[in-house]
Amino acid sequence: MAKTMRAAYLVKPRTIEIRDVADPAPGRGELSVRVERALTCGTDLKAYQRGHPFIAMPGPFGHQYVGTVHAAGEGVQGFEAGMAVWGVHSAPCGECPYCARARYSLCPRLPEDMAFGAFAQYLRLPARVVAHNVLARPAGMPAEHAAFLEPVACVVHALERIDWRGVDRVLVLGLGSMGLLFCQVLPQFTQASIVGMGRNRERLAIAGSYGLESVLDAAHESLARQLDEDAGFDCVIECTGREQGWQSAFDAVLPGGQVLFFGGLPQGTLFAVDTYKVHYRELRLLGAFHFGPPDVRRAAELLQHGDLRVGDLLSGEMRLEDLDTALRQMEAGAGIKYAIDPWS
Repeated sequence: MAKTMRAAYLVKPRTIEIRDVADPAPGRGELSVRVERALTCGTDLKAYQRGHPFIAMPGPFGHQYVGTVHAAGEGVQGFEAGMAVWGVHSAPCGECPYCARARYSLCPRLPEDMAFGAFAQYLRLPARVVAHNVLARPAGMPAEHAAFLEPVACVVHALERIDWRGVDRVLVLGLGSMGLLFCQVLPQFTQASIVGMGRNRERLAIAGSYGLESVLDAAHESLARQLDEDAGFDCVIECTGREQGWQSAFDAVLPGGQVLFFGGLPQGTLFAVDTYKVHYRELRLLGAFHFGPPDVRRAAELLQHGDLRVGDLLSGEMRLEDLDTALRQMEAGAGIKYAIDPWS
């Protein structure tokens, strides 16, 4: 009789079921990982609220994980049962024109083998992911901290997109989990002054402990009024994932500056851009999505040696059965990220 495991399935928006399903058997080049912890994130929340183009419904979801090798498929080298690992859920093909130019996040085959299903006791990792983006985990690193590899890789990739020459002042707009990670990782890329802006008191306090130039409370002061009082920003990193945030980011950047749009909006969303400003102020508008293998490795180095305080972003640990509660609390602004223990 096949062994079974417990897994969270997103059946439809706002509906999660905990199901007993067959353990995933690894195929050639694949790994089955025993999940120790899986983290909730903004993508999970968006999928929960309205669905996501990469996440099938009904189907398993969750993609920020850490664990140990449960079983290795035929041909796998460098991994064996019981080995502690950390990794991400995707990998580029390595063969297309985008991969040839090291634009891995644009690889058209990227969605083919995304390993969604971290909110479960076991997770099957496709061969391409195993070959490029699964690593041996450092001894002594807490599991819930190691699970931050994927979001830190996203931040690294985004910051690599920016031309840091002449950037003296940066605004991080939106202080959710990703905005707070940007505040932590930015000093690894630039000596520019950093300003954070958000609404949630808990998150404002966390950002205030990072030695930023200042932290602005968007609930009590408008960005427009703040811009009347100072010189503005050479670079704005938009992390709210809201239309107003995108507009505010565009309005806050200085002539010759850069806007990095990191917080994604639903497909088809449009927002107004003053083309006069773009043209005559020579603005650079950048998008950032996902990551590539080099970003994963730099993220691993930062988590090991970069003094990142990722534990600040954990609002608690919950059972698999409480995943719905965790996402609802995030939706209400009552939590930043939750570590899900599928075995408790």
